[in-house]
Amino acid sequence: MQQRIRVAAAVAVLALVAGPAAAQMHGNPVYVPVGMGTGVMLAGDYGRGLNDASLKTNYFGARAVLGLPFFYVMAGVGSVKPDVTGAESAIAFGADVGVNIINLPVIPVKVSAQVGAGYLKEGDDKQLDVPIALAVGLKLPTPGFSIAPWVAPRLHIRRFDPAVGSSDTEAKLGMSGGINAKIGGMFGVHLAVDYIKFGDPDGTGPLSAGDVSPLVFGAGLSVGLTLPGL
Repeated sequence: MQQRIRVAAAVAVLALVAGPAAAQMHGNPVYVPVGMGTGVMLAGDYGRGLNDASLKTNYFGARAVLGLPFFYVMAGVGSVKPDVTGAESAIAFGADVGVNIINLPVIPVKVSAQVGAGYLKEGDDKQLDVPIALAVGLKLPTPGFSIAPWVAPRLHIRRFDPAVGSSDTEAKLGMSGGINAKIGGMFGVHLAVDYIKFGDPDGTGPLSAGDVSPLVFGAGLSVGLTLPGL
């Protein structure tokens, strides 16, 4: 049971979407919407835990994103599996909404605020993640394609409800950063890394055994569709 709780807790620590939108699909970085523009985006994502605290998870998922001039919404689903003997795949769900604070065509600096929720169930253990982020990026147009590097510090709230034992809620700081690239205005590639500092717990909850600070890498492809009137 101790190993089972450890697997579920470490997997659920991580949040995220891929491509130019934000979410919190467990095992994948938290991405931001720099460079997306308006319309609909369909994305496929891969995430990989890089350190022992992440349990070397493998994530595969897909999302749909609606980008509007002043805000965007996203919904996605994925499968995440820790690289731990006996661990099974779990299904993660996520959704979020973001507001474009600065997003003008003549200004390369883009700023957005976003909040989301991610849910993961592994057996009878449940986890809810709520990342609240402020994203800052640059949109650098070049002939035939565009590149948008970005960084997004955040407050990450996590609630873990184990099948056995008491529930635990923590609020910690996290950070993600990466690059979104768009080719020909339609196809996109995205890369990102994500880190959350969950450590020095108070002796209760799933992380009481020691420091757990997962580091995750993410990559994926996307296709964007322009909607009439946007």
